[in-house]
Amino acid sequence: MDKPHVLVIEDDVSVCELLFSCLSKAGYRVSIAQSGEAGLQQIEEDPPEVVVLDLSLPGMNGLDVCRAMRRDPWMSKLPVLMLTGKTEEEDVVAGLEVGADDYMTKPFSPKLLVARVMALLRRGNTFDSAVNSSATEDNSAEILSIKTLGQCVLVLAGRRLSWTEEFSPSQRQLMAILVGTSAGKISQEEIQVALWPESSTSRARSSFDSLLSRVRRTMEASLKPIDSKRYLVVKRGYLCLENCRIDAHEFKRLIRKAGQQVATQEFWPAEITFSSAFSLWQGPFVPGDFGCDLTTSFQGELERLYLDASQTFARLLAESGRFQQAVKILRDALRFDSANDEIIRLLYQFYLAQDHPRQATQLLTEYTEVLIREKFSEQEISEALEDFPQEVPTGGWLEEL
Repeated sequence: MDKPHVLVIEDDVSVCELLFSCLSKAGYRVSIAQSGEAGLQQIEEDPPEVVVLDLSLPGMNGLDVCRAMRRDPWMSKLPVLMLTGKTEEEDVVAGLEVGADDYMTKPFSPKLLVARVMALLRRGNTFDSAVNSSATEDNSAEILSIKTLGQCVLVLAGRRLSWTEEFSPSQRQLMAILVGTSAGKISQEEIQVALWPESSTSRARSSFDSLLSRVRRTMEASLKPIDSKRYLVVKRGYLCLENCRIDAHEFKRLIRKAGQQVATQEFWPAEITFSSAFSLWQGPFVPGDFGCDLTTSFQGELERLYLDASQTFARLLAESGRFQQAVKILRDALRFDSANDEIIRLLYQFYLAQDHPRQATQLLTEYTEVLIREKFSEQEISEALEDFPQEVPTGGWLEEL
């Protein structure tokens, strides 16, 4: 089951750290935005189930953010817990009047804050329950979640459709082609060439129409009530995914955002962004296994991003002395690519930095066994092991980025 997503809109780094720590330990996926404008953008890109909103923000303050949310039919269903350092009655009243569901004053008890967030979720006022609350309610807020990392599942308002169990091989291929594009859309001609390369144009077009109809019927049977044409849309010669959230696309966006934050030395926001991205990674991009060059290429791109990001994230954690977390990140990556030389070398340095020579030696033994299984020659194995770093970097773990 997915972790409930909490978005914190707060500009104070120390408060962000506290909220991230206590909410993560309570089992939530936490995202951070440090301005009102960034918070509203993040709500659209990665919808949360609860928003924790600071009143005093630079630029667009918390009251303005809450007003903007309540004016939007889609955002208006999200519960808001307002945080304020102001204890005057009029400030609290102002927050409630613009639509906040609850409020807490600073300083606050982390346990109490977690309890308040849990209460907001239980009220049935969350994003998913709101769109389910009435059959007559406008369904414009329903978002189709497309899970592709380690699994292939469609989720709509708690209802699930398994690709492997309910889609035919040709239906899986069509969906794989669609989600394997970065924009979530692809021309009908490209689909026809990919799936029916030997057919005439008219025959391929007829096959496309028939296949799309079958995919829509399968979705409507498993996810009813649903209008599949809201999500699979043919527009100006393109098949498009609309009103959807694709985990692989979100993972890619977050990894790139985190990389930009590291490059500009925004290390704390980068750590939050990496955490959000890695919470999505449950394994490789499974649609890449469905026999399409386009999706296989996208699968390879995501795998490279994951392995590279694992090293950057681990270095970021090591820079602040959190070696245990950094080691776990790299160990997880090695389960995915056991012969990755760069990851093994960095992990070896982490063990040296912690004065764990036995674990460092064991790592080299494991690496040797992997190379033997991969049919490396004795000379190649010797060369791979002879120049392992024996010292930690003097300029910090981020110096090689």
